[in-house]
Amino acid sequence: MNKLHLALFCFALSILRVGNADAAILNFDDVTADAEAAIADGYAGLNWSNFWVQNPQLAQVADFDSGFYHGVVSPDYSAFNADGGPASIRSNSLFDFRSAYFAAAFRWGMQITATGYRDGDLLYQQQLLVNTDAAQLFNLNFAGIDRLEFIASGGEDYLGAGFHFTLDNADIAAPVPLPAAAWLFGSALAGLLGLQRRNA
Repeated sequence: MNKLHLALFCFALSILRVGNADAAILNFDDVTADAEAAIADGYAGLNWSNFWVQNPQLAQVADFDSGFYHGVVSPDYSAFNADGGPASIRSNSLFDFRSAYFAAAFRWGMQITATGYRDGDLLYQQQLLVNTDAAQLFNLNFAGIDRLEFIASGGEDYLGAGFHFTLDNADIAAPVPLPAAAWLFGSALAGLLGLQRRNA
C-alpha cells in the first residue's frame, strides 16, 4: 500500500467518524433561567414545536404530587407539551432519538404515542404508558428520522384534565449532514492528488 492509498484510507475513516451521530443528553437546564419558556428552534440543532421547559420550583406549581415535580430527572428543568397538545421535534438532517424520561403531569395511566418519520414516511411508533408519581425511562431507539411527534391521550383524571407530559434527559444523536462530510472528503482528496502530482 503506497502513501497515497494509506492517506486515502485514513481520510475515509475520518469521514465515517464525522458522519457518525453526535450524541447528547438534553436536560433542558440551559434553555432559560425563568420559571418557564418555549424551546426555540435551533436548540441542540433541532426544531421544536409546542415544547416548553419549566422549573416547577420557580413556577410555584401548587400540587407537589404532579408530574411536573416528579418528571424532573436532572434539576432543575424538564420539557413539557404546552396546553397538553401535540408536540414535535424536527430536523433538516437525520437524527436518532434513543431514550428519554417521561411522566404524566395530571392524569394517571396516560398514554403518549411517539411516532418517528423520515421524508414523510412512518418508520416507528411506540406507546408509552405514564403516571404522575415518577419519571420513567423509555428506550425508543428511533434511528434515522427527521420528525418525531408526541400525542398524549387517555388515562384517568387524577390531578387535572390536561394531557400534559414531561420529557427530561433525552438521549438524542444528530448526525452531521452528508453534504458537509462529502465536501470535506472531496477537499481532502483533491489536496492529496495535488500533492501526488507535485511529487511525481
